[in-house]
Amino acid sequence: MKNILFNLIAMLALATSVQAQSGGILWVGSRNATGEVRAVHVALKKAYDAFIAGDMKTGFAIYTEDASEIGTDGNITHGKKAMEEGWEAFSKMTDKPAVFKYENVQVRLLTADVALAIWDSEADIVLNGQQIGGKSKDAAVLRKIKGEWKIEFDQLTPMLGMPALDADSKH
Repeated sequence: MKNILFNLIAMLALATSVQAQSGGILWVGSRNATGEVRAVHVALKKAYDAFIAGDMKTGFAIYTEDASEIGTDGNITHGKKAMEEGWEAFSKMTDKPAVFKYENVQVRLLTADVALAIWDSEADIVLNGQQIGGKSKDAAVLRKIKGEWKIEFDQLTPMLGMPALDADSKH
């Protein structure tokens, strides 16, 4: 009887695990990605590699025409055209071209055509001699449209030091 009960519990746990994976509960990094999750990783890599190379046109191609973004300054920009125009105007004010890094991309499929992505990024942006870039935690909602993964919404959250926590970690 114990063996039957144990096997029943084990099968239930396995079935729940398989259902959780297909339902999008797990976050998947690029090394373990397959299928649609891998396609999302590839789309994000193409866009961010373009941004890093200074190819803003290719970078912005990942956004839908009606995409929205909350930038590190807290402002909301609606529409890819407005994002491109805003970046172009901002770039003219900086002392040098921005330099970007990104890593630790994780993707979670919510449905067959909707995904969440999170990642760490860092921007080296200098304005009037002052570093205004920095590290951020970023997230995006992507939707598969005509076979391509596109960003509908993203947000960039600056990583600010917490003095009390920083002091505690030194003890």
